[in-house]
Amino acid sequence: MSNPKPVFKLWFETDDGYVFGPGIYSILKKVDEFGTLKQAATSLGMSYRYAWGMIKKAEIKLGEPLILMHKGGSYGGGGAKLSDNGKKLLTEFNMLREKIYSTLHDEPKIKVSGIIESITSNNDNKIINIIQNDNTVINIAVQSSYPIKNLQIGKQVELEYYIDSFKIKN
Repeated sequence: MSNPKPVFKLWFETDDGYVFGPGIYSILKKVDEFGTLKQAATSLGMSYRYAWGMIKKAEIKLGEPLILMHKGGSYGGGGAKLSDNGKKLLTEFNMLREKIYSTLHDEPKIKVSGIIESITSNNDNKIINIIQNDNTVINIAVQSSYPIKNLQIGKQVELEYYIDSFKIKN
């Protein structure tokens, strides 16, 4: 008997429906790697026309280009590169996919390190504000009943978040 395991498929939608998922992600990743849509499509076993159609459908729904294409001269030299929006979607999709994967496989969901700026109470929660090295402030809500030890304002901490809990590493 085999052991069942969690599996997921991630995609992005707009009000018009599906717009971005594993297929377009793979195309964008390969365009970024090879610098041409033709090589990207070939490496994925797709026709150029099919890959181009997928990209165009997504661009129409998003209202922004995902790739910027340039034609070559009489000696060739055409190519493609990701637009800023294409880079952003590629990065966001990958980050979200990795977070979901790590959550499903009992890996740390999120790792945060910094200095505790404040600890306040809000209804049934304690709110911990942590300033990271890049001055980003992370607000963490922890149930007041959860035993928290060794947390002090001004203290350097590392937190690893899991589905139901977190670990404090000093």
